[in-house]
Amino acid sequence: MNRRSFVQTLGASAVGLAALDTKLGAQAPAAQTVLAQTGRATRGDVAGLIRIGSNENPYGPSPMAIQAVNATATGANRYPGPATDKLVATIAEKFGVPTDYVLLSGGSGDILRSVSTAFTSKTKAIVGGTPSYASPMRTAEALGNPVKSIPLAADLTLDLDRMVAASMGAGVFYICNPNNPTGTSLPAAAIEAAIVKVLTKSPTTHVLVDEAYFEYSDLPGFATAAPLTKKYPQVIIARTFSKIHGMAGMRVGYALAQPKTLEAMRRYHSGSGLSVMSLSAATASLLDTANQAQNIAMNREVRAMTVAAFETAGFKDGCRKLGVAVGRTFPPMLTHARISIGTKAEMETAIPVFMKVLAVPPLSAANIDYDALAKLPTENT
Repeated sequence: MNRRSFVQTLGASAVGLAALDTKLGAQAPAAQTVLAQTGRATRGDVAGLIRIGSNENPYGPSPMAIQAVNATATGANRYPGPATDKLVATIAEKFGVPTDYVLLSGGSGDILRSVSTAFTSKTKAIVGGTPSYASPMRTAEALGNPVKSIPLAADLTLDLDRMVAASMGAGVFYICNPNNPTGTSLPAAAIEAAIVKVLTKSPTTHVLVDEAYFEYSDLPGFATAAPLTKKYPQVIIARTFSKIHGMAGMRVGYALAQPKTLEAMRRYHSGSGLSVMSLSAATASLLDTANQAQNIAMNREVRAMTVAAFETAGFKDGCRKLGVAVGRTFPPMLTHARISIGTKAEMETAIPVFMKVLAVPPLSAANIDYDALAKLPTENT
């Protein structure tokens, strides 16, 4: 991928996801140890570290959500039945579906796992793009079920035509829209056309549309696929409160689908018990549309600022050494990493760090003196 296509992709991203070069040798020593032992980078808080590596909303929950947590905490001795019913009703009203079309979950991860478990088998593959969010594919693979991973198109969007061609007899057809990690998205018309083609040639295939980053796309013609759940019992929509609602630590998500489809998923769904505080916060946040609009506007502004800084730049990951944690690799793009968008203040600090790291010749990256690099003035990069 050349610099121009990289910048265009970042500019079209859902939440400022960027494909950037990374090397383990540039990780902090502690992170190297954790990676070597567990295969995962450390996620603990580090004083002064700007955390833009996990696609988290840097602005936090809605003030109304915080108020809801405080108001309901004193009732935590009671089971959360009424709070559950209220959130289900609020979601159903938002999408214009019956309440029995809604399945709540502790984040959307359990939804994705239950879909793969319920609808793939030794003879029914899951079809999806690559790189994309890999959880549904990993679940099928762990079960010993076939996986068909279709490379993205040249513009880093899902190659729906090739995916459809591979869908005959599939158990699950997985669409991540906007796509994680590339941040590209596809218009509603293209998504519906692909779904119709899949279900025409393979009526028993279930279509999972992951809309975790839905609110961050500003692509013309972009819209939710939720109305399709009324037309097709095979269509499942996954949503989360972790992104636009800033509630990743509260673990709330949900699926939209017809009741018989949800019933099949429930057999493999953990139940993901949700607290009265999380449920109430989610309901309040869903109703706080002004806060959602503000989050979208701030993300768009800071994303544009970050794109501008990358217009003439490449990248070698020495950023953590300088106090900025960027994201992990996404196979098969093993020479790239994903970067989230932080607050404006965070990105104003992080961008000069990127530029300092970019100033280092790539071949000498393993021998960088990060203490000296940190002292360089920004204008020297």
